[in-house]
Amino acid sequence: MRRGGGLRFEDVMILDQSVFFGVADMHDRHRDMRLDVDNMSYEELLALEERIGNVSTGLSEETILSSLKQRKYFSIAMGTRSEVEPCCVCQEDYSDGEDIGTLECGHEFHSECIKQWLMQKNLCPICKTAALNK
Repeated sequence: MRRGGGLRFEDVMILDQSVFFGVADMHDRHRDMRLDVDNMSYEELLALEERIGNVSTGLSEETILSSLKQRKYFSIAMGTRSEVEPCCVCQEDYSDGEDIGTLECGHEFHSECIKQWLMQKNLCPICKTAALNK
């Protein structure tokens, strides 16, 4: 609204009319479709899991092996060890001769770590973009 000015008709029309006229307190017709998982018991959560099932967003091992760019790690080529961040999946430093997997976004991980990750979900653990193009 305007400072120091009265409420005008144009100002009232800008407001959400359902809130202005008290219609917002009406019955929520989708209430029975919403789940309150925060207040569900352990048994209720288990039953919900059975109803929903397992939704896999991961990739098959064959797809990962055929699409993942791999190379050997050598600290000489990477510069000083302090400049290289550890694998963000296992939080371990890279050692010379280890297999490194590189995703489409350019982020690198231990090959085995990222393979296990990609079998669960096809997203980069760092930037959340699609890890590998299927």
